[in-house]
Amino acid sequence: MKPFAEQSYDEQLAHLGESARRALPQFGLQAASVEPILYGNNAVFRVNHGSASYALRLHRPGHKRIEWIRSELRWLQLLHDEAGLQVPRPATTVEGEPLASVPCVGLEHPLQAALLDWLDGTFYDAETIALEDVQRAGGFLAQLHTYAARFVPLPDFVRPRLDWEGLFGENSPYHPGEGERIFTPEQRIVFAEVEVRIRSVMAQLGETSEHFSMIHADFLPQNYLFNTGGVGAIDFDDCAWGYFLYDLATALWWFRPQARFPAVRQSLFEGYAAVRPLPDESFVEAFSAARHFASIRWQAGHLHHPQIRERAAETIARRTEDLRRFLKTGVL
Repeated sequence: MKPFAEQSYDEQLAHLGESARRALPQFGLQAASVEPILYGNNAVFRVNHGSASYALRLHRPGHKRIEWIRSELRWLQLLHDEAGLQVPRPATTVEGEPLASVPCVGLEHPLQAALLDWLDGTFYDAETIALEDVQRAGGFLAQLHTYAARFVPLPDFVRPRLDWEGLFGENSPYHPGEGERIFTPEQRIVFAEVEVRIRSVMAQLGETSEHFSMIHADFLPQNYLFNTGGVGAIDFDDCAWGYFLYDLATALWWFRPQARFPAVRQSLFEGYAAVRPLPDESFVEAFSAARHFASIRWQAGHLHHPQIRERAAETIARRTEDLRRFLKTGVL
């Protein structure tokens, strides 16, 4: 049997689907249908069981530490129960555990499976979302940050830190490992200069609860939805200790090429400011550059994925040019 990383996309997805079906009995779900929804960082399947629907997520071995995954699920439970936010509520196995362990063909170590309630609603992409919905999304993000600012974790709550070390250091969840080989010497020079610039901004802000606590860290349009209950958010796989400005910069990321970007930015900030004070806007560009560089490192760290591997060099080259512009002009 070929190692997992050498399998085609279709082969990998087929084996992951088999693992998903094997995980369901551990959550007490029998005779449920399983439909692949997304396969990127993790593999996500929609599970239909009677009138109930769930999202089943399979975590790649070695990608996230077990205590990180457990803490993410705990964070979702708190956001649902205490903050009253629309987020996926995690389920437990029949033995009361938050995760199930299942083998996968081609992998030496088992996958960790998490089961979450399915959130229904309407998603919009960056081109079709209305400004009033961008404003509502800003309000949701502010509610999340308001709860996070007063959050006091238990000792066993462990999530990555997206401070300077967490984004760019040796132990960063975005460290590309052997994937660094894809970077050219010229790109490495740009990255080093960006790191210095971001480090300076973070040092100015510090890490008080006014600026720094738990964040979503991937608040893109594909990760928030709208329904009769308001705004909801999904995909907290990257949630971390980080700067609130990083969340705001990420929320604006896909809108930057649009002519209406200034109006989108204003709408997001107005929605946020209606709930809690807006952080210093002058630092948003620096955190946008931090997000851009994190995405470059993520690409390089996922060369095992056939579809990412095909386009990684081109994507990294394009985003490096964006970072060059940031270094020259201060604008991404």
